[in-house]
Amino acid sequence: MVQEPLRTACFRFEQISPFLDRRLTASERNRMLTAAARVEVIWPSGRVAPVNRSTLYRWLKAYQKDPRIEALMGRPRIVEKKSPAIPDIWVQYALALLEEEPERKLSMVGLHIQNRFHLEKPPSRSALYRALRKEPRHRKLRQRARGEKKLRRRFQALHPHEIWHADAKAVFTVKFIDGRKLKVQILSILDDASRFVLRAIVVPSESTRMVVTVFRQAAERWGLPAKFYADRGSAYDSDLFRQGLAILGVHRINTKSRNPSAHGKIEAYHRMLKMWFLVELRHQPIRDLDHLQELLDAFIDRIYHQHRHRELRMSPEQAFGDNISSRLVSIGRLREAFLVKKSLTPHRKDGTIRVKDRLFLVPARLLTGAKTRKVAILIDPEHPDIPYVRLPQGGVEELQPAIKPAGGSRRDAPRPRGDEPIGSLTPLLEKYRGRTLPQAKPGFGLPEIYAAFSLALGRPVPFTEAEAELILGWLKRSGPFEPTAFQGTLDSVLKRLGTGRPLARIVAELEKITRQPKPEKETL
Repeated sequence: MVQEPLRTACFRFEQISPFLDRRLTASERNRMLTAAARVEVIWPSGRVAPVNRSTLYRWLKAYQKDPRIEALMGRPRIVEKKSPAIPDIWVQYALALLEEEPERKLSMVGLHIQNRFHLEKPPSRSALYRALRKEPRHRKLRQRARGEKKLRRRFQALHPHEIWHADAKAVFTVKFIDGRKLKVQILSILDDASRFVLRAIVVPSESTRMVVTVFRQAAERWGLPAKFYADRGSAYDSDLFRQGLAILGVHRINTKSRNPSAHGKIEAYHRMLKMWFLVELRHQPIRDLDHLQELLDAFIDRIYHQHRHRELRMSPEQAFGDNISSRLVSIGRLREAFLVKKSLTPHRKDGTIRVKDRLFLVPARLLTGAKTRKVAILIDPEHPDIPYVRLPQGGVEELQPAIKPAGGSRRDAPRPRGDEPIGSLTPLLEKYRGRTLPQAKPGFGLPEIYAAFSLALGRPVPFTEAEAELILGWLKRSGPFEPTAFQGTLDSVLKRLGTGRPLARIVAELEKITRQPKPEKETL
């Protein structure tokens, strides 16, 4: 007796054994069979699914007719052997023709087979392809035709934030409502496991400055990845960016240049940008770059993140699940990792240095007792006009300008929402603005909360990695917050606790308030 049929028969007997009791009436047995057909079971093949009601009746009838375990064994199916549409001799001749010329089309191969074997008409191209694809030699021939030496090994991250994938969409031209035209790109960071877009910005070019900017914005919002993957572009291959990743402990996956097939996930995302966003952008009046960025954010959040992915069998938003990385980083450390060190000579008389046509004061402690007159200055590539110096106790300090600009700093007035140009993407943008997005623009997010704590404590927050983990953990459990309500609650907590309290105590008091259950409405 073969073991597999016996195992199948035992499984079938276990399913019908409760219905073999002769004391059961027909109606009772019918109700039990209907209820059993809704329960999922583990089949001998390993799949988990319920047994159909008709199948249970068929097994029960077979056992009642012959009450032996052999009656439940599956009978071998009789498969009628048909002559193949493409004989083996034709397949071998077709393989020889393809080995002679790997780029030869199957339609021409069919004509050669017709002439060689004196047929009335050539064989069907689809039948010939089905016969050839079963041959291992055919796969090798197709690889040779594509110029590949071996099969590619597909890789994919197992969980979010394991691999971040970065690249820029090819250059395209946008036309503003005032007639100006500008060539821009879309620089994005994609989560490899969920295809979730962690951050996407409109940039003039794929420069080191823009790459650092988009990586910082993604890390501020979601934390750090374990690995980073990009092509061999000059921005990703620069010493500054590679050094910053090394300082943050992010492994950079090496890849070959001019190898687009290895970046299939983000290339597929770029195709969706072209088909869904750039096509609609032709019919959308655009005011400026800020308006274009808002349209891009709305498209990604409302369309791309909610569209069902064919391979994931769910949307990127569902696959990602608003997951924050376990590798958290403070804003201060994220800024320091990508600073460029330069040695500049201050002025002999007033001790000032010039950076981007602006004069800055060098602290006196860096000028006295130094062996050389040069001063080590740190430049942020994201803001190259603001220099920093490193403090002896750790951290960096921004240099103060020697001459303050007249009239103070100017800031562009916020553009009113009412005069929005109407276009095909405008309804999408309005829906996007109506949402409350935690820790993301245009909501009240992590940078604003850091700024509020820094102003309240009179020092940079977070100053350590532990403070960053403390605030992010509390925000994940209790956020998001409305700006006015958050500031009022923080002021009341500071007034009640008094000055000089540690950050952990303040956050603990805020968590007590934010985690209180809402009062239920009284019913009449």
